[in-house]
Amino acid sequence: MSPSIETDRLQRLVVLLPNWLGDAVMSEPALTALHQSHPQLEIIAFGRPAAVETLRDQCGLSSIHRLDDRGLLGPVRAAREIRAMKPDAVLTLRGSFRSALVAWLSGCPIRIGTPGDGRRRLLTHPIPLPSTPRPRPTTRLYNDLIGALGVEVPDRPPFIKIDESERAVAGKLLEGLDQPILGIVPGGSKIPKRWPVDRFADSIRRLQHQVGSCVLLGGPDELELLRELHALCNTPDHPPVRNLADEGLSLENLRGVVASCDALLCNDTGPRHLAIATGTPTIALFGPTDHRWTLIPGAKERLLLAEPFLDADHVADRHPDACRIDRIAVGDVVHATTTTLESSVSSQS
Repeated sequence: MSPSIETDRLQRLVVLLPNWLGDAVMSEPALTALHQSHPQLEIIAFGRPAAVETLRDQCGLSSIHRLDDRGLLGPVRAAREIRAMKPDAVLTLRGSFRSALVAWLSGCPIRIGTPGDGRRRLLTHPIPLPSTPRPRPTTRLYNDLIGALGVEVPDRPPFIKIDESERAVAGKLLEGLDQPILGIVPGGSKIPKRWPVDRFADSIRRLQHQVGSCVLLGGPDELELLRELHALCNTPDHPPVRNLADEGLSLENLRGVVASCDALLCNDTGPRHLAIATGTPTIALFGPTDHRWTLIPGAKERLLLAEPFLDADHVADRHPDACRIDRIAVGDVVHATTTTLESSVSSQS
């Protein structure tokens, strides 16, 4: 058993943020609770660009920095940057061996994280997680890690505040678009998580009387996909559709754009979590990725599952054929989006 952590004695804590945008969003309640419980603690966050831009000016973080630990010497370079901060402890919210190696190489005397993936010997305080055969929401993982510091994390959805400058930048990108504005995220980290692009196009066509405009959202690596969908929607039967990835969309302004949409239709990907955290109603499509990994109680979202009748003891990830995302019908997506838009618009009036 690892020794207890006397959090009140810590002055400076380095946190290695999750790599993915969505995971970074899901860590917000835990990090905010840590700051509120220990306001005197200097919390210095390090992460990859998506995590940094997602949590910038959030959670009471003292500072936040980009960190690149990729490549053969990446952990050495990253450890050097962390060591320069002279932290009393390093908490890694990542589950990789590499992140624990970075913490160990930093020479910090207190290193906290989960012990899996051969990491136990690199950590001074390995935090065991409950064993369960069913998927467990990622938010609970972060709650458990922060809980090891003696912090009670409230059970609430993530919250990302958007300031007026962000809304102004988003307003320029969305200038001239009729409302309600539906954000569309056709991409995803893995191909099996992506609903077919032609079905997105068909859904947009069938929503022409429910939406004022649609905006396509995604990163540089999804530009070809976004342009394909944009071309499919360039017909008189579609509402106005703009591909914001070709108009200046970036990690730095994504938060404001998502918050400015009236609803978001997406695959299981990072902007879904961002929408939940900024209060934008969401329609999320799930294929061979079990929705319970990222389930957020109290979220304003509608989940459409490729196999909604999979019993609780089976995990969608292990049944890729039964849970093919193309099993989700266009009619179901149109109905869920229409209902969501009607609720969103009525709540604003």
